Parts: sequence; C-alpha cells; structure tokens
Amino acid sequence: MTRRGLADLPLAWATAEMIASLSPGGSGLAERSTALAAFHSLPTESNLLFTGYVDLRGAEIEQAAPSAVDSAVRTLEGAALPDGAAALIEVSVSGVAALLGDEARAAGLVVTALPQATPLIGATEDRSAALIGALWNTGVVIALASGRLNAPIIVRVVAPDAGSSLITRLAVQLGDGAQASIVEEISGSPAAPGAATSLLAMSSEVTLGDRATLALSSIQDLPEDRAYLTVRRHTFGEGAQLQIAVAQVGARLVRGRIDHLLQGDGSGVRQVEVVFGAGDQLHDLTTYSVHSGQKTVGDLLAKGVFAGNARGYIKGVTTIPRSGRGTNSYLGEFGMLLSKTARSVAIPSLWIDQPDCERAAHGSSVGPIDPAQIFYLRSRGLTDAEARRTIVMGFLEPVVAALPLEAEADRLRDVLAAKLDTALATLPATVAS
Repeated sequence: MTRRGLADLPLAWATAEMIASLSPGGSGLAERSTALAAFHSLPTESNLLFTGYVDLRGAEIEQAAPSAVDSAVRTLEGAALPDGAAALIEVSVSGVAALLGDEARAAGLVVTALPQATPLIGATEDRSAALIGALWNTGVVIALASGRLNAPIIVRVVAPDAGSSLITRLAVQLGDGAQASIVEEISGSPAAPGAATSLLAMSSEVTLGDRATLALSSIQDLPEDRAYLTVRRHTFGEGAQLQIAVAQVGARLVRGRIDHLLQGDGSGVRQVEVVFGAGDQLHDLTTYSVHSGQKTVGDLLAKGVFAGNARGYIKGVTTIPRSGRGTNSYLGEFGMLLSKTARSVAIPSLWIDQPDCERAAHGSSVGPIDPAQIFYLRSRGLTDAEARRTIVMGFLEPVVAALPLEAEADRLRDVLAAKLDTALATLPATVAS
C-alpha cells in the first residue's frame, strides 16, 4: 500500500452541510467555513523538510463522521474527585462534564463551554488544525484569572466507539501571575475485531498571561484501533513559564503538532515527549518553537522507542527571528530501535536570524541498543530480557520523571513496562540470544 496524506483521504463528511449541522442557529458558521476552506486547500504537510515523511494510510476514517453534541457543561454526577485533584473534567461523545473541588472553587477556577464563534488560531496554516477548526463537536474553556492551584486539574478524554469521531477543543487561559497544573488522560475501550476505525482529534489552546505558570502532562494510551490527531498551540506572556510532558503510547496512527509562541520577554518552555510504538503503529510528531521575545528559553527533548514494524517521525523546528535577542534554546530528538523492521527518523532544525543568542543547539540520534551495554548488564547477572528492559526503561526515565504528578509517572511506567515486555517477547530468538 502506498503512502497517503490527508489530501488523499476521501472524507466525504467534511462538507458545508456537516459544519452547518454542528453550528446551532448558525453560530460559528463563518469561522467553521473559513477552516473548512483551508482544510480543502492546504497541503497535508506545508513544511518542505517533512513532506517525505507523511504517511497516513492507517487513518481509515472515511466513515467516522462527527455528530452534534450538547455544548453545555454538565455537572459530573455520581463521581468523586481523584485523590489529590482540584477538579475533574470529562470529555466524550456525550459532551463535557465537570466536578470542581473546594480548592478550585475558592481559587476562582471557571469551566465553561467554548463559544461556537471562537476561531481556532492556526487553522488556516495547518491542515490537521483546519479539520478540527471546521468540524469540532465539543469544546471547553478552563480559566483561572489569578491565584494558585496546588492540586492538579484532571482532564479525561474518552475516545469514541468504532466508526465515529470526537473532535474536541480545550482552551486553557491563565491570567497574570496565575499558577496551575493539568493532567490529561486520553483513553478508550477497544473495538470489536474488524470494526471501523474511529477518530479522536484534539486541539489544546493555551494562553498564558504575564508571569503565569502551567505544568501540563498528557498520557495517550488509546487502543490500537484508533486514529489520533492532536494540535497544541501555546502563547506566552512576559515571563510566562510552561512545563509540558507528553506520552504517546497507543493508537494505530498518531499525527501531532505543537506550537510554542514565545512572544513575551523572559518566557520559557520545558517540553519532554516520550513515544513507544510497536506492531504497525505510526507516530508523526512535530514541534515548532518561535522565540520572538527577548531572553526566552526553550528546552525540548523527545525520546522514542520502536519495535515490530512501527514507524516514528520526530521532527522539530526552532525559529529565532531578529527580535529574539538573548534566546537560550535546545532541541533534542532521540530514537531507539528494538527490531530490524522498525523505523525512526529524527529531524531537528534551527532557523536563526539573530546572532546574539545565549545558546541555540540541537542534537539527534537513532539506533539499536548498544550491544556493549547488554553485555555489561549480563555480566552482572541479568538475563538478556532483563538487560534490554533495564536499558529501555532507563532511556525513557528522564522523560517519565518530568511528569508533575508522581502517581501519573508511576502509571506511565507501568504502561511502558507492559508494552515493552510484550515487544521483547516477540523478538526473534536470534536477537534474544
């Protein structure tokens, strides 16, 4: 089967009639129409550096049309807050439901429906974003005008059943000096064998006021019969800080884009991303950072492990325009291959138009486990499988440890360990010997 991009997918449901059905009373129809026109005109990948790595043959979502969903935010009935959480928000094809604890209410946390006429910024630049901007059927605003939330906000996103779509938008707004943490849990139930592929498409639109601080972690552990599109856009005020940790473990196909717009002087982002692909999974992930403010900081690290026939494309572009004096940036992308049939590509890029930078560095590598490391661990009494497991988990640990909640880090370690054990069990005997 040849490669294909979004432009080659016959999405018969991406029509004017569909966006009209998703626009109650015509509200937001103009914004959706602009995004739909962009979806039908934009290339799947606009960056010429990356066009050779687009392969969406796993996105068999021709029948996964979205349905209109009640936009009101319901109170989450019959549920309790997870231990240590300030609020719980659930997003599914049933809509959005929320439960706020005492700390969240006292701090002034507000959870409301996203207004229908809210355009998705960037929808005219990226085709995945255009799809979400035109056809989203759920949306929620999480806003904290000021103050500090010590406990995290838990956002649970449940993927739809076979042959349908959940296209959702999460808008996070922190006012000047506000501090919060958010944990995204993205999951779903496996479909019956032979069922049509369903689509989960998400945008995360984060706006940070001056000196605002956000810790954001996301664990995606979807069944491997789903397609997952994700678009994240982060806008920084002066001195704003973002710590983001993203884990991509499940789904048959993952195509993700992250944009960091460091406009505020002294703003900074620390991003870690972990990817584990096995079987026939494909992960296509790109991060763009624009350091237009002065003395901004970007520290971006991505690590991927690939087994079976999995493929991983990890790409990044750091742009420092003339206004970005004093930028300190690092972009690292590293892949580990557990089988001879797995493939990984790492493409870090720097576009610099400002000579006065504190640092502008990048690094990448892709390769199998070093046999000398296996030999060393086996000489200390470990079996081959134990040695490989120790090396892989150690390779990923710096990313896992960056999750703001220890409970989430432990859960991710368990997920990664289970997937790794399955992958190691399928290695040929010639590799394991």
